[in-house]
Amino acid sequence: MRLRPVSAFGRPAGAESSSHELEALQTDVMRFMAILGFCLMAIFALVQSLPVGPGDPRPKLEHPEQVELDLAAMKRQAQRLRLQLGSLEQDLEAVRAEMREALAQREEAERLRRRYTAEAAEAEQRRKKSTHRLERTETSLDWVSRLVDRARVELDSLSGSLARARRALANTESEHKALEQQITERRRTLTDLRRELRGERQALSATEAQLQEVARELAQYQPPVRESAPEAEQPTEPGFTLHFASENSLSALVRGKQVRLYALLGRQAWTLREGQAGARFERDEVPNTYFEMHAHTVPGRYLKAMGSVAVDPLKLTWGVTLPEQTRRRITELMSRRRGGDLVIHEDGRVSIH
Repeated sequence: MRLRPVSAFGRPAGAESSSHELEALQTDVMRFMAILGFCLMAIFALVQSLPVGPGDPRPKLEHPEQVELDLAAMKRQAQRLRLQLGSLEQDLEAVRAEMREALAQREEAERLRRRYTAEAAEAEQRRKKSTHRLERTETSLDWVSRLVDRARVELDSLSGSLARARRALANTESEHKALEQQITERRRTLTDLRRELRGERQALSATEAQLQEVARELAQYQPPVRESAPEAEQPTEPGFTLHFASENSLSALVRGKQVRLYALLGRQAWTLREGQAGARFERDEVPNTYFEMHAHTVPGRYLKAMGSVAVDPLKLTWGVTLPEQTRRRITELMSRRRGGDLVIHEDGRVSIH
């Protein structure tokens, strides 16, 4: 099969056209027909050498060696014919392949022609659209230019207003400095007051500790009993105290919304809220039941947060509300003993000492 150079568009390279390809194809067909004719002539010569008329039906005796030579010659001739036939079949297949290739190239050329025609039409449409967009862009540029002119006029007006605002700001700077001085002085006063408050809290804590010690000694004190007139002993009631294991325990339970901490003043109540900004107190209703706490057991940061509400934390009543499970546990422990120190831990567990 012969191969011909093909251009990028599927057409034969050089000056040859499709008519030249058809001529070459016809030449190959004619060559094939000539070879086929030569083969037929050889076959006809063999056929003519055979007797065609009736003869003596009896076989003629020939020399065995001559018969073998003739048979070998016929075999060689048959082998040559087979080879020629195979060559002819190969040539025929090559011709068919070239014809298929030529048809495929022609179809590819037609497909490329239709494709390039469609691309040219699409390019023309894009050109028209680009021209239309360009016209619209020019119109938009004119409109933007008018807007820029208007914005420049407004900018001049705003510049005048900014100059007036700067002059007003310069006039208020002196007032601002005076306010800053007042704020600094008040912060210093507030720092001194907090320092005094911290000292008073420490003194109050020491006083309460002494009072608890005195109360404990009074509870343990028993007057002497006369032997002549013994009196029946009265059972002492030491009582119970309730507090949290640590400040962290109270904070964890408040953040977990298992315990609510209240600050009470008469009929007013504030409840603690824990958030990302820190601890703060919000107005709330007075709870129906709560457990009272000593002020010295409340964490300092909660007292500081309550101080921002403009109420003295030491004049408040502090209390907590507990979940039902914790209250039942406290009741159970109180029913088993006459007194003790009830401690609420961080995990909500209650113990007594």
